[in-house]
Amino acid sequence: MRSAVWTAFYAELDLHKALQLLSEHGWRAFEASTEHLVRIELDQHPDERIAQARQCLVDLDLDMPQAHALLQADVADPDPDRRGQDIDRLAHHIRLAAQLGVQAVVMHPGGRQVATTCAERDRVKALNVEAFRRLGDVAGEHGVQIGLENLMRRGASTPYDMLDLLAAIDHPAIGITLDTSHANVVGLELPTVIREFGPYLIATHISDNDGSGDQHLVPGNGNIDWAPVMEALGAASYDGLFNLEIPGERHRNLVLRGLKSQHACRVAEWLLSL
Repeated sequence: MRSAVWTAFYAELDLHKALQLLSEHGWRAFEASTEHLVRIELDQHPDERIAQARQCLVDLDLDMPQAHALLQADVADPDPDRRGQDIDRLAHHIRLAAQLGVQAVVMHPGGRQVATTCAERDRVKALNVEAFRRLGDVAGEHGVQIGLENLMRRGASTPYDMLDLLAAIDHPAIGITLDTSHANVVGLELPTVIREFGPYLIATHISDNDGSGDQHLVPGNGNIDWAPVMEALGAASYDGLFNLEIPGERHRNLVLRGLKSQHACRVAEWLLSL
């Protein structure tokens, strides 16, 4: 495993500038955030922005093998037009990520509206299967994988939920992304979750909270017991990024934000040494 951070710690900057600043804090590997993929998507010169980011990675000897596709997408939206638009944008984000050299793209299972009947639950699952088989084909064409992220809602939170969905999709380009904060909020034992995800784990979102909400803090600022988590990740033979997604640590004062970034980098390196 290698320590990494998601680039939205400086979401207000162009991607290459965020990479450069974060590298000055000690970071060497990254997840390209949703915010930066959207900035590139909407830019009048997206190829130029991609070239700038790739050149920055080369010049500074950095790596960005992970990205988070459109955070707001819902591939199981009941409205077919909105659902289709979201799937198309996710497919476009896969292509953008591939151009950036990304190997694993994080996505959320669809189904924001709570299913209150068995029929609704089955419909949400069927829409997810249909969408992710299509998106898996796009990912496979571009040599990347999709990591479905465990969330905090019914049907997408427990290992049973995630592995059941993964089996139904049954696509070689699709695996699991572990979000430690989400698992902690719903009261799961993280080492058990990691053991259950096992060989399907292809990406991580690492952060902490006190169990009362999705606070996304630097490890150590919540109540997660990290030593067993690190042991479980090692036993799972996971070799992807130990990627910090810590929006709870962003501060409007850029000096303080920089200090928080440096602290987070040191914490991640310490955890990997356990």
